[in-house]
Amino acid sequence: MSSNQGERFSNERYLTMNQVSRALGTTLIDDIWKEVLQYRNMFSVTIPLRTVERNRLRVVLTPKINDRLNQLDRRISRIQARIQEVYVDANHQKALKTLLTRDILKTIASSYEINFHDGIVNQLINHNISVLNAWEMFLNDYYRGLELVAKSANLDFTEALLADVGRLFNVPPLSNYIYRTTEIKTGRQVSVINHVYPHVPVNQISDAIADFYAFMATSTLPTIVQSAAIIFYLDYIKPFEAHSEIIAILMAKAFLAERELALIAPYLNIELILERYRDARDDVFAEVKKSADLTYFIDLLINVLNESLQAIEERIVFVVTHELEAEKHVLPPLEVEKDEASNVEAPADLFEHAQAEVAQKVEAPKQESVPLYTPKQAAVPLPLPPREEEGPKVTPEEANLGITQLPPELSENDILRLERHIRESDPSLSRAQAYFYARHCTMGKYYSINDFKEVTGCAYETARTSMDHLANSGYYRKEKFKNKFIYTPTRKA
Repeated sequence: MSSNQGERFSNERYLTMNQVSRALGTTLIDDIWKEVLQYRNMFSVTIPLRTVERNRLRVVLTPKINDRLNQLDRRISRIQARIQEVYVDANHQKALKTLLTRDILKTIASSYEINFHDGIVNQLINHNISVLNAWEMFLNDYYRGLELVAKSANLDFTEALLADVGRLFNVPPLSNYIYRTTEIKTGRQVSVINHVYPHVPVNQISDAIADFYAFMATSTLPTIVQSAAIIFYLDYIKPFEAHSEIIAILMAKAFLAERELALIAPYLNIELILERYRDARDDVFAEVKKSADLTYFIDLLINVLNESLQAIEERIVFVVTHELEAEKHVLPPLEVEKDEASNVEAPADLFEHAQAEVAQKVEAPKQESVPLYTPKQAAVPLPLPPREEEGPKVTPEEANLGITQLPPELSENDILRLERHIRESDPSLSRAQAYFYARHCTMGKYYSINDFKEVTGCAYETARTSMDHLANSGYYRKEKFKNKFIYTPTRKA
């Protein structure tokens, strides 16, 4: 029975020694715990981030944890694509942003015990902050942080970005040194508990920051794992005098935005680890500091992100079905009578309006209907034969396009032949790599890691290594553009 204990306590749930003891109902678990550690060592990866005690952190990517990470990665990408579809309609976009922003700010308000009211969301979105009290100004600072996250796709993940986020919540120091200069004490406890430092001492902050950015510049770990490292390690360093825990979360979101997840990153409610998951977070952080095993926090973060994604999906459904429900009751445009109701402006508070509409049956509105959003086309639309009813074709010149030379399109049969030829000519390519290249090999075009990810439905890290393999094999030339890599086809015999 004991031969499977390592797998049992490391896959479905990643348990601590105390949790294993409670699960088995005995404290005599030394031999079992050795088996658990032996199993984990097979999947352990050491990273260059170190505790104050000079122990390097590690992550344990068991098959089950890897599977959970890949599923989460795909789910995030899928929901971001759904958000992009919703954003086609400007009314949907504003309503959804309002709801998702409200969820984040309400979580932050709850974690800091700030009285929250729905009206403040519109005040912040509309930058109407002249009448906010001190705590509401704090929420405004956090909202500015979310706006900065949304722009992070075009920013480099550097120490300068950390400084910008830090300044949102900290008075800039008089000197050029921006980091904390006082030791942290919690209540009556001094800086060391059971020979484990809860936070990095002042004299080690600069070295820890340097380690952090060296790790981020070279790490090839899955995106969520790197996000977990950002949240834990910046909170552990506590680089600023105040609010380092929320700065760490905003930095993780900025990193995700840089990884081409800018539409969804601000609204991933990682802030739940400061609210509903606060006790679990504190226990997990203490365990990571003691054991140097970051996997305990990765396990928690996966659960938090999945809960957040569920809420985001529900908000999307709410916004879209609310419009659909209204659409059902709209008369054909020619039969709509004009009256004063047609000119009534939408209420300022979108959230309250939306909730009120759902709470009661939607009356038949007389204003003109808002057209339903048009779903985004698939990443690689297959060319369809023209139908007779489509009417005469026009040339690019006749259409008065700025670009007159359109690339020729291969038929799907030609694409399939090309894909088969590539696979038979180069056995080093996976089926997904051949599939992508056969459809993305136009000279002069540029493709990204996210293109591969969306087309094949794989995880970000798989897409990155696949594009790099295609580049190393001579199919693409890899180039740096701003803060990301792009790939352009090369002439291949």
